[in-house]
Amino acid sequence: MHVAMIGPELDARGGIASVSRALLGAPALAAHTIDYVPTMRDGSGPRKALGVARRQAAFVARLARGWRPEVFHIHLSYYSSFYRKLAYFEQARATGAPVVVHVHAPDLHAFHHASSVHATAIRHVFTQADRVVALSDDMARTIHRLAGPGAAVDVIYNPVVLDGPPPVRAPDRTPVALFLGEIGQRKGTWDLVEAMPAVLSAVPGARFRIGGNGDEARLRDRVAALGIADSVDVLGWVTGADKARELATATLLTLPSYQEGLPMSILEAMGAALPVVSTPIAGIPEAVVDGETGYLVPPGDTEALADRLITLLAAPGAATRMGEAARTRAEAIFALDVVASELSALWCALPHPS
Repeated sequence: MHVAMIGPELDARGGIASVSRALLGAPALAAHTIDYVPTMRDGSGPRKALGVARRQAAFVARLARGWRPEVFHIHLSYYSSFYRKLAYFEQARATGAPVVVHVHAPDLHAFHHASSVHATAIRHVFTQADRVVALSDDMARTIHRLAGPGAAVDVIYNPVVLDGPPPVRAPDRTPVALFLGEIGQRKGTWDLVEAMPAVLSAVPGARFRIGGNGDEARLRDRVAALGIADSVDVLGWVTGADKARELATATLLTLPSYQEGLPMSILEAMGAALPVVSTPIAGIPEAVVDGETGYLVPPGDTEALADRLITLLAAPGAATRMGEAARTRAEAIFALDVVASELSALWCALPHPS
């Protein structure tokens, strides 16, 4: 089957690009011809806008020349991502081929309620698409609430690539809490920072390693003001071999988020046999089993966050056991070929024009 997959440039930062890269390399999708169509790349505002316009024009030109994939699979999020993909959605529908929209928005509810224009656009796209892919049962329920019964929704989790066995960690290693994500309020970075002094008081040798883009200057200023800068490493954006090394040497991953879809960093940590300390929002409880593969604390509860971090950083044996359970869960539910097989079945079940 010939599939046009539409999303950001594959080297862009963020979860959509990570998911797209993984799916393109999935053996379970090898029987399909996947034509990846990038819609944007990272960069400054004017440069990004020009790139978006050029890619949109190139897409229209291909269609005008008779290019006809059998399925269009469109990755989208909210706000600018949603409207950027809306043009592709309408143009793809005009060909008569089935169109799948794959939703990665961290807070569809807020997007919907921000404007009646957003609400109308959401209902239109989700009810006119042949299928809507949600990242979790929680997201599927939200889509049904916002778009109504006309939306045909399938839950397909984000995939994690499991390359070989998980890392082997020494029992006497330095306790390390790893954070991977955007540095800012949405990912709970400032709550994590406020929890750090209590953790370091209870586990003096612990370290916090913060990988991600965002407000690094505010992060550095705050940890300096708290007098804990010597225990906090600000890594910048981490990817590839550097990310694998961070996951291999950490004790746990923490992501005390307020808004999410299904975070790739959590799935990658599970694949690396790390326990996760996060929050029970969106799709996270479908990945992290509280008390079994990690801990879930209420967003904003810095005392509970510090307590759970201390529990695992002070007891490497417990962290190892939870990490092993997380790896087993990742293999069963989130492994790349498990997820890709579900996506392949969805494509093959679509009605195709004769």
